Amino acid sequence: MAKSNMPEYRISVDLLRPGVFIRLERTSWFDHPFLFSKFKIKDEEQIALLRELGIVSVICIPSRSDVPPLKPAERKAAPPKPEKRLKQEVIDHLWEVKKERTRRLREKKERIARCEEKFTSCIRDFDNILKGVLGGNAGAVEESIAFVDRLSDNFLDDRESTLHLMNVVDQGEAAYSHPMNVALLSMMVGKEAKLSREAMVSLGLGALFHDIGKERIPKKLLKKRGQLTKPEQEILNRHAAEGAALIAKVEEFSEDVARIVAQHHERADGSGFPLGLGNGRIDKLASIVAIADTYDNHTNSMDPNASLTPYLALSYMFGQQKQLFDVEMLALFIRCLGVYPPGTVVELSNGSVGMVMSVNPKNQLNPSVVLYDEEVPKKEALIVDLAEEPELRVEKSIRLGHLPQAVLDYLSPRTKITYFVDPNGG
Repeated sequence: MAKSNMPEYRISVDLLRPGVFIRLERTSWFDHPFLFSKFKIKDEEQIALLRELGIVSVICIPSRSDVPPLKPAERKAAPPKPEKRLKQEVIDHLWEVKKERTRRLREKKERIARCEEKFTSCIRDFDNILKGVLGGNAGAVEESIAFVDRLSDNFLDDRESTLHLMNVVDQGEAAYSHPMNVALLSMMVGKEAKLSREAMVSLGLGALFHDIGKERIPKKLLKKRGQLTKPEQEILNRHAAEGAALIAKVEEFSEDVARIVAQHHERADGSGFPLGLGNGRIDKLASIVAIADTYDNHTNSMDPNASLTPYLALSYMFGQQKQLFDVEMLALFIRCLGVYPPGTVVELSNGSVGMVMSVNPKNQLNPSVVLYDEEVPKKEALIVDLAEEPELRVEKSIRLGHLPQAVLDYLSPRTKITYFVDPNGG
């Protein structure tokens, strides 16, 4: 049936049949065992369960229904009641599923909190390492290599928490976390590509210092908002060559690191800078960093209104910018992040809004999503694995600027402090 444009209306539970989309009314989320307060009736057992719970009427949502409710003349006699024991077993199972979902979310928050503490500490430490490299500190290279190993140990095994943090970075910290984001994204791809440890170290160092040449660019120019003039753009573009020259002066850095810094703005179609190298002439490690750098700039723009959702950033890169990058590495990058990377805010087919918490590598269109529900306290928000809910799917991703303030505050996608563990159990 074509979806109806009729407004919502109240109907008796006796008029329900599979395919009718309903909303429970005057019932707190805590007073019923269903995962959602809005859902499509899937079978007669669900209708019997509504009756058993004492629910006599619900709100019908025609626009989301596959079929209309029964007419009064078509009303069926209530089926024989199953044994009390069986009914209670079904209800108990639903409650257990509901509790399990909230437990998983609490566990996920704790993992993200631990990951964030390490993330924040690394940002602070990298700032000191960068100063050491710029100042010619003899021990800075060894510290840098140890730092890359630390990134690998702390973040690459929990890719989901790390990606989540990158995508919810506070705008005030974006400039400080950009080198870290690019390094971690690049190293995720490197690990997926099964690079040697030596190559991984070079990749991590090149990514961390890819913008070191900006230290030689006037700060006023770096902070300028809006369109740059052609001379200003030419000055800014020097940062790749300037950075490579800085790195090359430090004997302990390998040539690979300087090459990554020099080539991270080269593009496969020859449109990049400083040398306009084309496909086949760009270093493979530099091509990985170029993809990671572009993605992080798309998702964490200096202008928050210009930032794309992770899903839109990947879609844009694959759909509109594919000719700029090594296609094999771009495909690997997308496989690492998932179609809907953690931190993406999405609307589901039942109208619910949520944030992607984790990706299912074998079923990337069906991630786990934490849902916004004004009736549910934030600390007990529901996490739904779409792979386990055949009736649900992602309809679209949502830009943060398009979210109502209440939803923004609840999901807090850009306020990382929300994800710290509350010692009182929150």
